[in-house]
Amino acid sequence: MMTISLTTIIAGAVVVLLAILGSLINPFLRSLRFPDNAENEENPAEEETDSTAETTAKEEEESLESREPISVIITAHDNLYELEHNLQMFLQQKYPADYQVIVVCQSTDGETQDYLKRMAAENSHLYYTYIPESSRYMSRKKLQITLGVKAAKYEWIILTEPTCTPSNDKWLYTMTHNCQEPNHLVLGYVALDEATKGVRRFDSIRKAFYLLRRAQHSYGYRTHMPNVAFRKSDFMREQGYQGNLEYVRGEYDFLVNKYAAYGDTAVELDCDAWLIHDEPTDKAWHNAHLYLQASRKSLTRAKSMMALMAMDHLFPHLSLIASLATLAYAILMQDWILTGIAGFALLLLLILRTVIAHKAIKHFDDDISLLKLPFYEYGIIWRNLANKIRYWRADKNDFTSHKL
Repeated sequence: MMTISLTTIIAGAVVVLLAILGSLINPFLRSLRFPDNAENEENPAEEETDSTAETTAKEEEESLESREPISVIITAHDNLYELEHNLQMFLQQKYPADYQVIVVCQSTDGETQDYLKRMAAENSHLYYTYIPESSRYMSRKKLQITLGVKAAKYEWIILTEPTCTPSNDKWLYTMTHNCQEPNHLVLGYVALDEATKGVRRFDSIRKAFYLLRRAQHSYGYRTHMPNVAFRKSDFMREQGYQGNLEYVRGEYDFLVNKYAAYGDTAVELDCDAWLIHDEPTDKAWHNAHLYLQASRKSLTRAKSMMALMAMDHLFPHLSLIASLATLAYAILMQDWILTGIAGFALLLLLILRTVIAHKAIKHFDDDISLLKLPFYEYGIIWRNLANKIRYWRADKNDFTSHKL
């Protein structure tokens, strides 16, 4: 007759409990608030016939709904190729009020200026300017944004990149839905192009669950997505990027961190408001993480976010290590009951986390491999470590403008 020892009972209970905790302490379970129409996306065939007339009526109603005039700022630096492929969609938006697209480039980029001159002659929405060559010892990116804000004719401004393009011609209309009182900031979603590696698309979505949810429920902390609407009056009154001009980049992080206040930041997740980001190069992807490492210490409201992320890393890794260690011990001691319990706990952890992650990210991306999700999740800690090592090895002067 097989007997069950107290050690088996205790060890088995601990690893199963840790597997449950390691699954439930999860950023993907802290759901975002999606628009009502997102709930019907999973079964579009059932709604197609009945919704056709409703959709037509809704579009006609929306076409009559007024919107405030708005300015869109795009900063460019050696981005002629991206502008040629992405700018046209910004200029073809169906918008019931006036809008302007301001492209701010470098004075030395003659080819880009020639292209913009031709485009401006064909489209009254386009305006372009450039920063002078003499603008040294400060962040040119932030100077471009500041000049763009000063050139903007309208109170509400959307800031984005030449590497992004609207998902359709309703982007501007949908993105401005929340550009009204009491909001002072609106954060939009940016999807990485489908050609981007699955692990990078996963990382971007996972960050969105932290940053966009925080903005929905309390204060905006920062954003890694270049689709941000803000008020010109706020920017001018608070002197733009004053206080973080020593950093070369981090313009979106500081914009949100400085100008977000409790209850005045909206998040627009309607898929019509999405921007699609071109596949980032390896250099651009790694540089974005390096610049964040440099500027993170100057962001306010960081401690609670860092604590939450640390907890989300601790429990699933603690559960994984406990399950593997218990499994190895049980096999070594030939305790087959504990072996079965440890194996069950390990499978429970991996299956639950995979299902939870898949259900959450399918709102944004249906193409990420289900089988790769556990590797993407447990590889985060190693990718973060690699970024820290790159930052430690980098020349810290590369991240400062030498202004201060």
